[in-house]
Amino acid sequence: MNGVLTRMVNSPKRRNTVLAGGLIAALALTTLGSGIAYAAGGLAPPAVKPATIYTATAVPDRVILTPTTTPASTQNVSWRTSTDVTAPQVQLAAMTDGPVASWTTISAVSTTEFATDLGYPIKYHTATLTGLAEATSYLYRVGDGDTWSEWFEFATASSTPQPFSFLVQGDAQNDVKSYASRTFRAAFEARPYAKAVVHLGDLIDTDVADAEWGEWFSAAGYENAYLNVMATPGNHEYYPGPLLTKYWKAQFEFPENGPAQTPEIQATFSENTYFTDYQGVRFISLNGSQINTADLAAQTEWLDQALEENPGKWSVVSFHQPVFSVTSGRDNKIIREAWLPIFEKHNVDLVLQGHDHAYGRGNLFANEQNLPAGADAATSQTGPVYMVTVAGPKMYVPDDLATNNWITNGANLRSMNRDTQMYQTVDVTNDEIYVESRKVTGELFDAFSITKTDDGVKLVTDVTVGRDSGPGSARSTVNAPERPTPVVPGAVPTPEPTTPPTTPPTTPEPTAPPTPEPTTAPTPQPTVEPTSEPTAEPTAEPTSEPTAVPTAEPTAEPTTEPTTTPTTEPTTEPTTGPTAGPTSAPTTAPTTAPTTVPTSAPTTDPQPTPTYTPGALQLSATGVAAGGQISLKGSGFKPNEDLEVQLHSDPVTLGYPTADASGNFSFTGRIPAGIPAGTHTIVVRGLESGVTAEATIEVLPLGAPSTGVRDLANTGVVALGLWLAAAGIALLLGIGAVLFGRRFNRTGTRQGGTA
Repeated sequence: MNGVLTRMVNSPKRRNTVLAGGLIAALALTTLGSGIAYAAGGLAPPAVKPATIYTATAVPDRVILTPTTTPASTQNVSWRTSTDVTAPQVQLAAMTDGPVASWTTISAVSTTEFATDLGYPIKYHTATLTGLAEATSYLYRVGDGDTWSEWFEFATASSTPQPFSFLVQGDAQNDVKSYASRTFRAAFEARPYAKAVVHLGDLIDTDVADAEWGEWFSAAGYENAYLNVMATPGNHEYYPGPLLTKYWKAQFEFPENGPAQTPEIQATFSENTYFTDYQGVRFISLNGSQINTADLAAQTEWLDQALEENPGKWSVVSFHQPVFSVTSGRDNKIIREAWLPIFEKHNVDLVLQGHDHAYGRGNLFANEQNLPAGADAATSQTGPVYMVTVAGPKMYVPDDLATNNWITNGANLRSMNRDTQMYQTVDVTNDEIYVESRKVTGELFDAFSITKTDDGVKLVTDVTVGRDSGPGSARSTVNAPERPTPVVPGAVPTPEPTTPPTTPPTTPEPTAPPTPEPTTAPTPQPTVEPTSEPTAEPTAEPTSEPTAVPTAEPTAEPTTEPTTTPTTEPTTEPTTGPTAGPTSAPTTAPTTAPTTVPTSAPTTDPQPTPTYTPGALQLSATGVAAGGQISLKGSGFKPNEDLEVQLHSDPVTLGYPTADASGNFSFTGRIPAGIPAGTHTIVVRGLESGVTAEATIEVLPLGAPSTGVRDLANTGVVALGLWLAAAGIALLLGIGAVLFGRRFNRTGTRQGGTA
């Protein structure tokens, strides 16, 4: 063998071949090792360098409106520029139908400057516009005296309850510009003059990523500059954390009226836990990521007081981690035990949540008892509505309907959807909140009406027929739509308008529960296929005396089927095509309202069984004191999926790491100080794959030293990658030494021979 190698090295041609092959092998080892080590830390960079797209300039961008505590007379506006801007300001003008001739200049009240993860510095500026007239439209632009944005417009709130619309968006998080943009824009298209949008957390994936924040603003387009944005933080606004992203307070100027029992509590919840009152609705934002013992107690006390002192008729509460989980075997028991009694005590109207990357809507079974006369528990209830929704493309696996987190905690999951981007429009009138949940394509999936008398008598009713418009369909000060007063429980029914329908028809708001109206072309008896011509004369006007519950005779002549009472068979989905009333030809299994059994999926295609098999968890210690820190590593999860780390048996969430491109992860968290000493289990769950890995850990008394300590830094896939990279570098150095040595020997021999 030595002879073969000697001949190969002594032959120039063969030697060059061997050296070239060695170099290639060394480079391959180096690249492979570095690649493995890099893959363990994150995804590959995007095709276009983000700094090329998102570098700030003197031209203002990321313009956004956020509410004050007095939205009838004041308005916050924030925007971003490069650090070259030194005189940030707003020009405010009265609404006009032509070019702006005069304006008032308002200087920014704050500027925040910091360096981004992409290497360039930025500034965020905020101005508060004051002395505004209520229910009035204005024009504004932002700049520095030389460089300006375009003119935007907004309208102040009324100081008294008036009809308006707002939008709801669940987690955007991933591929925000590519996919979540569709959801943002579809909602805005549905209610182009909505006064606000409520975002339910996880706006982005990585809290410090300037490109992701750039995508979030780009996805919304000019919407953020036209309506008030009310956002609540999710766990990804703390990822990788540990503190809330520095972008939050820089770009969102929210009210400073959150929990303030101590200076530390006040700092923790500054501008992320807050409320604002808008035209009869109290909007409340909570922080579901800050729920250690002291933080949770402070928020709960503050929440109870904020609801107790609500001056309006309606209440809407938003936070990220849901009271009742829809997917991934989650169970936010700590939040549920603290806040559910408060929501029920004050009969909150809407509880809006995200986090589960699916859709769910329901209520406590207890609120389906003792209903008003004529109301049916299959379609009605009297308590808070709990809703979970998602706007972005990331989807999780829903839990079994028979054993999900709703039913095991006394709640009825009335409607559920999966693998679908969705948005919500909410129309608020004097005696009704009407909510539609639509797919990103605009199809109606779920709808319901909340009616309430001035003395608090309330009824929530499922709705199957969508409405063509709402208060946010037109400007509040120009051509505002006329809306009939809905029927409320215990009140005298209000006659519907008697004017003949127009073309296109103006759809009046249905009563609660809605009275089915005849279609424009009913038949006296349904057939399998609709007739091409109407066989009976349609009624010219809506009925003048709507009933409190749907009647069984929507047409002039009663039909044999379909019936208007809810069926016991679940529908695949609620009706998706808005119409003025029941169609002239029934479907195979028609209903007039969503049944009590929710749909399990928009399609009947079976979902593939997860094929991922996690390896054993590696812990940095076998025993850790309560309040102490624990690190862990794992492998075998779905690439790039979010994970949830929980401490059992009484589940406590420790954090949400993300698997890398190879399905590996590492995580460091803290055992809550209140955990009792004893044997516990750490469970890591893949939130997309559903697979789990677990390991036993001893929680020791406070202050006790850790036991079974091991160093995780040199184990796992990262260490393997670094080892391979080092081996490649060593091989390169070795080949270089051989080359240098042989060249030195040959040169030395020649010189010695001629001396």
